[in-house]
Amino acid sequence: MQKAIAYRDRKNAYVVVKKIDSPYGPGSTAVISIGSTLKGDIDDPTWKVHIPIELASAVVQAIGEITLTHIDFESMAEDECL
Repeated sequence: MQKAIAYRDRKNAYVVVKKIDSPYGPGSTAVISIGSTLKGDIDDPTWKVHIPIELASAVVQAIGEITLTHIDFESMAEDECL
């Protein structure tokens, strides 16, 4: 599964979030891949970071603390995601 979240103020720009099983070959730990594209290429974003699954909740919590808001991913508008 993959989610592409459109930038509000840029055409063809997205943040792409997906789970990758065995990203570094057989037996490697699954990661959450977060990428960014300014050219609309949601299948191969220009910039990517891989977060180990076991750290994903802590990273989301840290983002919420840094932005001083609670991030409710479930309530994101469907028109913002592809």
